[in-house]
Amino acid sequence: PRYEAVRKRVPADGARPVVMLNTPYSDQWFMPSVTSYMVRLVTDAGGKYAYGKNTGNTSVPVDMEEAYTLTDGADRWINTGTYASLTDLRAAFPKLADTRPFISRQVYNNNRLTTPAGGNDFYESSVMYPDLVLRDLVKIFYPDLVPEEFHYYQRLAD
Repeated sequence: PRYEAVRKRVPADGARPVVMLNTPYSDQWFMPSVTSYMVRLVTDAGGKYAYGKNTGNTSVPVDMEEAYTLTDGADRWINTGTYASLTDLRAAFPKLADTRPFISRQVYNNNRLTTPAGGNDFYESSVMYPDLVLRDLVKIFYPDLVPEEFHYYQRLAD
């Protein structure tokens, strides 16, 4: 019931923000399947996944050139891995600082709740609270629809 209540906040029609997921790992960018849990959350939150080609059941690697194009075409960029600031992300991948979400400061990570040892509560508890993940994503995509503070996510700053 909580998940559906959040999902009902999302406009049924109109433009949906295009959403890029993840960051490179070993010079490859792994893109989840359109049937993945995370893409389902993005869709339910009113976003449009940037990579609709992967209809399989696992993530697939795309080369950095395609990933750059996908990122530059996105309105929002989420799940940036271990990068906690735009400064860190720029240092690791300078070319990505030229993309639309980076320039417009629409880059978010699910690392708001971390332990001093570096543990991330998103990976511990979000599967039990998909409504909180969904609420965060709706807030990212449609900020005016969610008055609550972020739970798992935060906007990256310099």
